[in-house]
Amino acid sequence: MAKTLTLTKKQEELLYLLRLDGLRREIELHEATEAYEKAREIEKAVHQYVVDNNEYYSDYSDEGERITNGNCDYLMSGKVFVNDYLPKVKAAYMDLYGIDNPLNFVYSSPMLQRKLKAERAYRMIAVDFLRISGRTAEAEQLEKAIKGYLSPKLESQLMAIIKSFIDGRNL
Repeated sequence: MAKTLTLTKKQEELLYLLRLDGLRREIELHEATEAYEKAREIEKAVHQYVVDNNEYYSDYSDEGERITNGNCDYLMSGKVFVNDYLPKVKAAYMDLYGIDNPLNFVYSSPMLQRKLKAERAYRMIAVDFLRISGRTAEAEQLEKAIKGYLSPKLESQLMAIIKSFIDGRNL
């Protein structure tokens, strides 16, 4: 038989506010994920465009094979990479997408950081729920897992719990 959780009026109010915050965090996570995926697509397309329109050769094969995959730019010599490839990548960002990339940084990296931050904030809903419910020991243990290593099995369970909570279903 399932144990029912008896909540005070204050706890119910806090959980309602947490549910609203959870919806906001879910939207932020969705937007951050989309932005990261779009940035990865742009980055991949730019690198492939440069490789397709130039001839670069592997520095690590005996035959000096031509690099045909934009993801294999690490195989070219360091000098060619810095002096020829990166300036063409910078120009390709501007030509193809109108993006100024003055430092030749990995375009998707800031988007990945935004996505990871949104994921962590979204996962923390479960920690906040446990704290509001008076289960602080469990909350601390879960928070430690979220900030450290979160196994795929625990992550899928956690996401299901959060989704159920946000949707208003009983936990």
